[in-house]
Order: sequence, then structure tokens, then C-alpha cells
Amino acid sequence: MNKNFIFILFGISLIIYSSVQIASSNTIFYYTTTEAYENVDVSESERLKLGGFVVSDSVAKTNNAETRFTVTDGNKIVTIIFDGFIPDLFQEEMGVILDGYFQNEIFYSDDMLVKHDNEYISEDGQTYNVEN
Repeated sequence: MNKNFIFILFGISLIIYSSVQIASSNTIFYYTTTEAYENVDVSESERLKLGGFVVSDSVAKTNNAETRFTVTDGNKIVTIIFDGFIPDLFQEEMGVILDGYFQNEIFYSDDMLVKHDNEYISEDGQTYNVEN
């Protein structure tokens, strides 16, 4: 009975350990622009998520139909080349989270989430604060 209990306990521990390892290896970390330069080799790295605010007057289309802009966390500015669907809420000074990779200190992204507040303004100008 004691050997069976130890075997079962070992098996459960192994399953829990394996689950944690798999979950952590599939996680793409979210970095601010400053954290990315402090913690990531920005010359060339694996995919990660980068968050910041779109800098005013930085958004431009390239010849390849890509969108080029810069984001900042208030400290470090990063140039972004985005090749993907641009959400309707995308605008200057809006918070974004980009999924991509660094190459030669430029962040190449093909997926974007736009962060927004809980305030909704209807077509007639009425403001609503939407909360969960």
C-alpha cells in the first residue's frame, strides 16, 4: 500500500510539473518598449508581444502596403513595421499590443490588439461609461 501511494504521488507530481513546463513554453511575453530593450536582444529575437502607445504624427504607409509607426512607453521609442489587418480603433496616442519580432532594432509585426478605455460615445454625442 505504501509503495502504491508513493507511485501515485510521483505520477501526479510528474503530471503537474509537465503541465507547468508546457504552459510556460507556450507563453509569449508582453514587454513595454523599455523592457524590450533591457531584456531582449533587439538585433534579432524570437516572437514576443510588445506594448506601448502610438506616437503622434508617426503613422505612414510604406511602398509595400505596410504601415510604419512608432510606439513608446514614455521612455523608449521603437519603430514598428506592421503587415496585417489594422483594427478600426487604431489611432495615434492609442495603446497597442503587437505580436512580432525584432530585427536590426525594428519591430516587425503582423498582429495587433488596440487597447481602449470603457467610454463609448454614440453617434448623437452621448457618452456612456461601459463597465463589466
